[in-house]
Amino acid sequence: MNILRFYIGKTILATSLMTLFTLAIIRVLFALIDESGDFDKGTYAFIDGLSYSLLLSPQYIYEFFPMAILIGSIAGLGVLASRSELTVMRAAGKTTWQIIGAALSYGLILIAFSVFLGEYVAPKTTLMAENLRNRALYGEQFVDSNQGLWLKDGANMVHVGEVMGSSRLSDVTVYEFNRENELTTMIHAQSAELVRGAWQLNQGIVTQLGSDGAEAESNESITDGSIQRFNRVERLPFTQQAWDTDISLDNLSALSIEPENMNILNLYQYRSYLENNGLETKNYDLAFWQKIFQPISTAVMIILAASFIFGPMRSVSMGARVLVGVLTGMVYFFAVRSFGPVSLVAGVPAFLGALMPPLIFAVAAWYLLRRAG
Repeated sequence: MNILRFYIGKTILATSLMTLFTLAIIRVLFALIDESGDFDKGTYAFIDGLSYSLLLSPQYIYEFFPMAILIGSIAGLGVLASRSELTVMRAAGKTTWQIIGAALSYGLILIAFSVFLGEYVAPKTTLMAENLRNRALYGEQFVDSNQGLWLKDGANMVHVGEVMGSSRLSDVTVYEFNRENELTTMIHAQSAELVRGAWQLNQGIVTQLGSDGAEAESNESITDGSIQRFNRVERLPFTQQAWDTDISLDNLSALSIEPENMNILNLYQYRSYLENNGLETKNYDLAFWQKIFQPISTAVMIILAASFIFGPMRSVSMGARVLVGVLTGMVYFFAVRSFGPVSLVAGVPAFLGALMPPLIFAVAAWYLLRRAG
């Protein structure tokens, strides 16, 4: 059985990986075409668009994973069926579920690869891609660092700890300068929100900095003037305060961290933060549960592929098998993309919204296998 398990697993691994990378290449090409509309904006050129698209490829691979595994498993098992090798295995006493188990055992390698890609590789490369694109498009207006994001807002500088969505910032500090480039005011807020088209700072403190004339003259006698000194500091706390800024929504949207681009730990932590502050968590709940169920979805796709091969597609051509695999994979891909958001609008818990697509396809696989005997 070990030899058969290796042979079946090797075949499915080969066809699945080939399908996966083929879909990723196609998606990268479409992304590059989409980016071509921004060429010549700022310093954004073809090489930047290509680098951006390639850096997004791990995220594309992760999104296409269940679909690719379904097509690859149908192709792999279809190759074995076309050579009558599955028939020989069953004639030798191997049951359908033993063959499926052999496929699933090597499917664990694919599942582990998917988890590694989605948790460690894709979030980092996606962030790198966005930073590369933003630097090329917006130049010095945005400077990213490991400690947050620096934005140039006219004569002022703004530090943002984290961008969450296209309308919310956390840990915001505004540094205001006068015409002599002297720091006059610091505003720190726990968060900033876009409310009815205007930015609003929440839960913060305004620090006014200044110096008296006599003290300033005294300071000039002991310093070379390169160090700004203050002898008057006023701190004014606030709950909410309007923020007059030139930072545009389009630019912040480009820098936002979408839920699907976050790993499970960050999703859980940010969801807890939103919940503790009485904010909406549905989108992050959905992304969290979809990532939790992604490995299960991959296993379901392998079982579904086997149900096709042992059931209604037992004696059809390879081309027909691949076509059915592509169509079924597309149905699943769009079901995941549409069912989750629709369920949230309908008030269905995010857990069920993420669970329903793989559950429906698992029931379909069980039904087909049961009919096949």
